[in-house]
Amino acid sequence: MLKLFTPNYYIHRYTALRPAFLKEQGIQLLICDIDNTLVPHDVAVPDDEAIAFLESIQDAGIQIVFISNNVEERVATFAKGLNIPFYPFAMKPLPKTYRKMLKDFHVKRDVVAVLGDQLMTDILGANVMRFYTILTAQVVERDLSFTKVNRVFENIVFSLLKVTGKLVKGEYDE
Repeated sequence: MLKLFTPNYYIHRYTALRPAFLKEQGIQLLICDIDNTLVPHDVAVPDDEAIAFLESIQDAGIQIVFISNNVEERVATFAKGLNIPFYPFAMKPLPKTYRKMLKDFHVKRDVVAVLGDQLMTDILGANVMRFYTILTAQVVERDLSFTKVNRVFENIVFSLLKVTGKLVKGEYDE
């Protein structure tokens, strides 16, 4: 059961994820959560650091797609001008949107990685799909009210993962 919540890789911040590492894993498509993964949920557009990160991934020849459980207006505003496709209201952890991405991008699941900050949505959904999963610490502590409920359960799972030794920080984590 804990395996469904166990990321393949854990980093302290999304900027610690290196394109070379993704290439070593054979990743061709990075599915990237937005809220509290790249920016706080109440920040409408990517900052310079997020833009530089996204460009470094793309420059390495890895496609990026945004996924979010948020509404289309929020996700479209964030993605505007980045030339990165997006899937709003994805209903993570359900597999429907992930399956659509596989079809839309004509890729097999073994070349897909998911970057996100939540065990209960990002990691669970991606693990169900058998994608490579990368958990990053949240950008800020503040969350939307419904995310706070997820965090309570997530903290319990985190504790279990740490006790069992299944949550090990990534190579690039400091």
